[in-house]
Amino acid sequence: MENIREPLKVVIIGGSLAGLMCGVALKHGGHSVQIIEREGNERQSHMAGVCLGLDAEVYLAHHDRLTQNFSHRSNRLQTMSDDQPLRIFVNILRDITSWDTLYFRLRSCYDGYASPFYPSPPSPAETDGPAAYMDRHEVLNIRREDEGNMALKVLDCETREVSSIKADLVIGADGPDSFVRSKYLPDTKRQYVGYIAWRGTVPEADVSAETRDVFKRSVTLQLMHLQHCIVYTIPGPNGSLEPGERLLNFLWYTNESEKALEDIMIDGVDGHRHHNIVPAGHVRPDIWAARLHEARRIPLAGPFLEIMTKIRSPFIQVITDFCSSHSAFENGQVLLVGDALSLFRPHTAFSATQAAFDALRVLEYVDHKISLEEFEEKVLRFARLHWAQSSWWGAYYQRRRPVAILLALRYWAYCGVDRIKSWWNGGDPLLRTSVNRVVPYNS
Repeated sequence: MENIREPLKVVIIGGSLAGLMCGVALKHGGHSVQIIEREGNERQSHMAGVCLGLDAEVYLAHHDRLTQNFSHRSNRLQTMSDDQPLRIFVNILRDITSWDTLYFRLRSCYDGYASPFYPSPPSPAETDGPAAYMDRHEVLNIRREDEGNMALKVLDCETREVSSIKADLVIGADGPDSFVRSKYLPDTKRQYVGYIAWRGTVPEADVSAETRDVFKRSVTLQLMHLQHCIVYTIPGPNGSLEPGERLLNFLWYTNESEKALEDIMIDGVDGHRHHNIVPAGHVRPDIWAARLHEARRIPLAGPFLEIMTKIRSPFIQVITDFCSSHSAFENGQVLLVGDALSLFRPHTAFSATQAAFDALRVLEYVDHKISLEEFEEKVLRFARLHWAQSSWWGAYYQRRRPVAILLALRYWAYCGVDRIKSWWNGGDPLLRTSVNRVVPYNS
């Protein structure tokens, strides 16, 4: 990398949040960027919330050229049960948006893609590099050529034609099932952690005023024995934040054996077995009916139960995680970022923040502000620290106390290493947290 003149020609494999964050930052840095994405431009809604942590805020402050608000502020995590009133669980600041809202915002900043979310994309700056988004294309191979360039073999998923693309730098941002990671770290694979999430969204307008009032300002938990529910507010259609138009995002985590998954993950339309997600519209009616019966038997607290009964298109997510041992290959000309590098459990809602942190470090690396060794040390330390944190939180909610204590000790050990390395290097700790920052509500 040190011998390559700027601007670089960068190919990013994967056009989701991590790929777009890298793409926008590198484009703004004057580099030529090409994103290769297997899916189409109009992505199916993930119906998922995204938490914007400190690094996401820093990233957006530098690279977001749109001005309208797109997130909902929650100041605390609160709990409730069927027989107890609301109470504060922990004070924690969370700016929450949806995957769709953030994806289309990044697309508008990257290649000027107009969508119902953002029909008027920002104009590019004179110093921006060229940016292209190749949807419906798949990378089949990556290899290093004798002259030092990286060569990619790319399949057009529509025409089935295969072409070759050369790049100075390749970034693997292709998610938990990363092709790039499978090539360089074939033994690092996502692992089932023993529980799943029953999920769905409901428009605020579809629930009672009393239920809306419970969830309007805070992320809300119901803690049960070895399981828990969580509900929070995300933007509605086309990113609307208007009260009544927003969505209530529902998740219920339950422990399930591998044998139980063989039945739960069967598609309700064509009967095949899904591995990680049964998408909306494909959950078998009998499976969802049994879960509703269980919700009434427990019972879930009234507001949670009202939301669950009004979910029209539920989906099921298998919870998996992993953490890679390396993030740079081919002498720094191939990098791993985001969920391709490390997959956190969803309890900390830190996936997008990891993507932002990695994108900022990538830009520092290609601009020679940090060395390859510094880049890899930072992104791996960030990944291990927050992966350990999410594992501990998951064990606290879903496992027995001895397991949770062991994972807490591992996490605190990583925290100690983080503080020592940060002090030694003269930098800030990489642990990102807003716990106990108390900000009162206006009403």
